[in-house]
Amino acid sequence: MTNLIEELKQRNVLRTGAAYLVVSWFILQFVEVVFPMLGLDDEVLGRNILIVLAIGLPITLLLSWLFEITPQGIKRESDIDRNAETPPTRSRLMDRVIIVVLLIAVGLLLADRFVLEPASGDADTTATLARDNYTSVAVLPFADMSEDGNSAFFADGLTESLLHQLAQVPDLRVPARTSVFSFRNREIDVREIANSLNVETVLDGSVRYSGDRIRITAQLIEAESGFQLWSKTFDKTLDDIFQVQDEIADSVTNALVATLIGAPATETPQLAGIEGRAYELYLKGLEQKNIASYGSLPQAESLFKQALVVDSDFVDAKVDLALVYYLQAETGLITWGAAHSQAQPLLEQVIKQDADNPRALAQLAIVEWQSLAFTVGPNDPRSVEAAAAMEETVALAPNVPALFATLSVAAAITQRNDDALLWLERGLAVDPLSARLLLSKGRILLEALDRPAEAAVVFDKARQSAPDWTAVDLASANAAFAMNDITSGLRWYLRAMDTDPEDHEIPAMTARVYSGLGMDEEADTMALRASTIAPSAPWTRSMLLVRQLGAGNLERAATMAEQMLRDEIQDRGFAWGMASFGYVSAMIDLGRVDDVGPFLETVREGITSDSYQPTGLKEVSLRFAFLHAMVAQERFDEVEPMSLAMEAHLDQIFPGWRQDDFLVVNVYLTRGDIDKAIEHAQMDLSGNLGSNLSWRFNYLYFAWMRPLLKDQRIEPMIADLESKSTRAAIDVRAMLESGNSET
Repeated sequence: MTNLIEELKQRNVLRTGAAYLVVSWFILQFVEVVFPMLGLDDEVLGRNILIVLAIGLPITLLLSWLFEITPQGIKRESDIDRNAETPPTRSRLMDRVIIVVLLIAVGLLLADRFVLEPASGDADTTATLARDNYTSVAVLPFADMSEDGNSAFFADGLTESLLHQLAQVPDLRVPARTSVFSFRNREIDVREIANSLNVETVLDGSVRYSGDRIRITAQLIEAESGFQLWSKTFDKTLDDIFQVQDEIADSVTNALVATLIGAPATETPQLAGIEGRAYELYLKGLEQKNIASYGSLPQAESLFKQALVVDSDFVDAKVDLALVYYLQAETGLITWGAAHSQAQPLLEQVIKQDADNPRALAQLAIVEWQSLAFTVGPNDPRSVEAAAAMEETVALAPNVPALFATLSVAAAITQRNDDALLWLERGLAVDPLSARLLLSKGRILLEALDRPAEAAVVFDKARQSAPDWTAVDLASANAAFAMNDITSGLRWYLRAMDTDPEDHEIPAMTARVYSGLGMDEEADTMALRASTIAPSAPWTRSMLLVRQLGAGNLERAATMAEQMLRDEIQDRGFAWGMASFGYVSAMIDLGRVDDVGPFLETVREGITSDSYQPTGLKEVSLRFAFLHAMVAQERFDEVEPMSLAMEAHLDQIFPGWRQDDFLVVNVYLTRGDIDKAIEHAQMDLSGNLGSNLSWRFNYLYFAWMRPLLKDQRIEPMIADLESKSTRAAIDVRAMLESGNSET
């Protein structure tokens, strides 16, 4: 035994083993300290590294027994003359390795103890080391480090919960979800991210979720220097996930507020005590809500409701369920009236539970203005007061992008385009990559300011944040049409259709474009797709009505339009307006114009009276349709004062109508002023084909337009549009046949 030990010493096997163990220990310490800072899973990777090191130990010892490091290089042990005088090269090397590694390991432990972690239980003491003022933080999506990779909804939900809580800290600017989630799964330097979001600090982290156990690692970084202000790892069970969430939010909030004002942070909402199952359902609901498609929104609604069944006091679930109803109305799944009736009680419940909830306060202010502006008109004193209330709500909800977007709409709808852009810029200062704000900005550039090229650039930027949001693709299509690039516009439509195949409105929109180009077969195919998905939806029924009018099927068109009016169809895609005008036009051509007034009275009592006052846009459409019927009956003396009264009413509820030459044409036709109607028709038809894709429906399908078509000033313009449509249809068919529908 003694001889074996001596032999091991002589061959430096013991020194080699000791050095190997010290180096292995140093590697494991490095993994434990550094990997969490990089967002890596130190537990899983550390276990794998330990296995490799354990396998390597006997191999290293065997090599040490068989070989020797000499001044002449590595030699087999059997070839070395032990009686010769040689310097103890290997022994000294092993001793030095052990000493150096031990010194490094001790240094790493000291750094971990006194530099990388706070000296006490207060995780925020390091937050003041770099500078004294931080007024903004971006919460990047937490990485899903779970073994099965199926816990993204959990990581995303935690990120969103942190966003909600930090956004309530006074004087702290927090970019919203759309902006920060655009950086998910992208390897970008933190300074570049901070520059894009205009923030001073960045919070990121990771989540490893397995069974009922989670590990959450978070770190707060100063963007300019890359200095780590704070970091912490949480190991918890799902039962106390809300406690974990609060710990993270409190730690980060304290770190930021301490550097901002040198005082303790205000309290953040405490969510501990909410059922873990309710939280899991809520996070899955968020995942579906943020997809915001026809297929995902009903799933989100169901998941939020299930969460509330488990825990009826879950505030965030109530707010997001209310928002889902509005998203469903925005996409056409339900009416705006249904959305208001279901969402408003939820928001009021939230205010009773949490009077300062910024998202609920913002949405209630938005709903109040919308419900007034689109009924009594944006210039009505009540609407103006509601808009002022929205502005005041900004101070209470400074990090809610939808509030800035709606304030922009309120300004744009009253022809204050500069103010509209200013509101959007204020919102983008808070949330620079918000797809909703960028979409709103692009629409103002496109529709109000006629700057389609600039709008297209803004839409492209919005798409980077929300690549699967079809609203952005449809807006890009409209910009392409405005630039007379009809083929590219249709590519955007087809892309949106592929992204959300359950959305019936996109094929209906596409059918309308095909119909405008005279592509009847393609239009019918798209109309069939829409009617297969949602046969009773407004867009579908209005498109089918257009096809009947275009084909000259007047009896069928009159019957369809009459039923749409009886059903009080939602005016989505101008479906109510098409029904009103289509019904009257068909009845005029059928020679039954005298039946129009009695029927319209069954739809809106008093609509034929000379003293009738419309109460909304639907009533305006119906009233103007009736005025066209009166002109067909040659009741000129009666119709003119009624038309003048309607013009004044339009100024109240739709201030921008005078910029729409087609509407102005209709107004002058109700007065029998053909010359003025022709003047505005010339302006309306003078644009490029992409801006006049509705020319066929607007001018060829309505009976009262016939006098214009015979005029020598209008006739060649219609012929020119017909020729341009034919050429454009050839290009579109070539694109479709080649399969080149990728944008």
